[in-house]
Amino acid sequence: MAQRGRARHPSGLPYDGVVTDAPLGIYFDALYQITKRISSSLDLDHVLAYLVEEATKAMQGKAASVRLLNDGGELDVAAVYGLSRQYLNKGSVRLSNSPFDRAILEGRPVQVRNVTQSDAFQYPQEAQREGIVSVAGVPLVAHGKPIGVLRVYSGQERDFSDAALKFLQSVADLAALSIDNARLYGEARANYEETMNVLWGDSPA
Repeated sequence: MAQRGRARHPSGLPYDGVVTDAPLGIYFDALYQITKRISSSLDLDHVLAYLVEEATKAMQGKAASVRLLNDGGELDVAAVYGLSRQYLNKGSVRLSNSPFDRAILEGRPVQVRNVTQSDAFQYPQEAQREGIVSVAGVPLVAHGKPIGVLRVYSGQERDFSDAALKFLQSVADLAALSIDNARLYGEARANYEETMNVLWGDSPA
């Protein structure tokens, strides 16, 4: 799992002020930087850690996370920025207990204005202790199938704009692309090593 620190404004101050929608240029620049990072690195953990950090900062959020769906119907943390270890250890996120994530995996952006006042969000009390108020999430989709969710958390009650949600979906699409690229690279490397083993009788160093 990749993990980063707390979101800060370009001025160096935490995002504790009034939240307003970021200029579109901020979103475009964040997407450009994420795309550059994806094209220059095969380290999936590093790429996803950078991705959640950029998403948090661009959306003036408190934190962000990527969770991937496992075969048991749970969402495992793959990357996180701005959340405490205590919050991450609160328990598993199961689709059967999380209407919020089930709705996201149906293929659409979902947001909760106040997690303490919604039955859709799992672990509302833990979220309140963490300082989370609002959350938005979008699906990660690969080859037409949902593989996980990207969440952004806010420490203030807010409505995420259409532009912010479209940006978040674009980031999620890049995350899914990175995950798929890593899978393809791993398969290609395994095939190469198997071929070399057949040809030379030993795995290459």
